[in-house]
Amino acid sequence: MGLPFVIVQLTLAWFLLQKLFPSSEDRMVLKLDGAFQKSWRAVVVYITFAITILLWMTTKLHGMNSYVVSIIPLAVFTLTGIIGKDELKLINWDVLWLVAGGIAIGIGLDKTGLASALAHAIDYESLSPFAVVIALSMVCWIMANFMSNTATANLLMPIAAAIGASMESLVSIGGLQGLLVVVAFSASLGMILPVSTPPNSLAYSTGLIESKDMAKTGLIIGVVGLLIVYAATLILA
Repeated sequence: MGLPFVIVQLTLAWFLLQKLFPSSEDRMVLKLDGAFQKSWRAVVVYITFAITILLWMTTKLHGMNSYVVSIIPLAVFTLTGIIGKDELKLINWDVLWLVAGGIAIGIGLDKTGLASALAHAIDYESLSPFAVVIALSMVCWIMANFMSNTATANLLMPIAAAIGASMESLVSIGGLQGLLVVVAFSASLGMILPVSTPPNSLAYSTGLIESKDMAKTGLIIGVVGLLIVYAATLILA
């Protein structure tokens, strides 16, 4: 369902970046030199990552969520000495603080009830079905720009489901499922700030990108993406 949307957005992003930030080079050469390591440390890393990915893909079988599974490689690498104090110093802690900050904001909005208050601040009963979809998606998109995309989706999807479940008029635009798909897509379009999503944080940590540049590009991508989602909703409904 999301693949066509991704293809269109990636194409748009490529031309947008070429236009706003033209490169002074006419070509890009990638040097991917490397060798397959065979030491015991490398073998431990290969096996650990394979097991971690497998556990991520089989959550329903063992019941451990992604956060618990993520601790496994950390524990294995620390106990085996693969990661020590020298390696810890090489970690880009600025990025981790940015990502953690976005998640913390989401938790704060959830625990204080502010997220629910924002979502319910609109009188949905007085709106048309399509206006309800736009209103919820806009709330989701705005929040996703100031906190983690994932945290935003986790917060607003249940709220959107509760609102949509009580509105029979949503059948005309795909029902509850259509509403939730639009809200989920809207959460993924929050890209204005470094804290919005980990890739933004990684790019910002290089020091080569300013917040204003990210805001300008993220705003265009977000608005165009929302328009594409709304158009697709009308066509498919």
